[in-house]
Amino acid sequence: MLITDTGKGIPKNKFNTIFEPGYTTKKRGWGLGLSLTKRIIEEFHNGKIKVLHSEIGKGTTFLIALKRTIS
Repeated sequence: MLITDTGKGIPKNKFNTIFEPGYTTKKRGWGLGLSLTKRIIEEFHNGKIKVLHSEIGKGTTFLIALKRTIS
């Protein structure tokens, strides 16, 4: 699954840092959104999330891969 936004973009050297608890570029907020998202995807769904592509001033595309389960 690909998720794309039209935000500020993320420098390549921050692709892994953005998933750390407390990381934020905003004046307000706790920096928990992406770290919580990663934890839910990895621990509860046995999946992966990563930055696929980002361009400063244009936005970011995340790749979310979930294992398919058959019920």
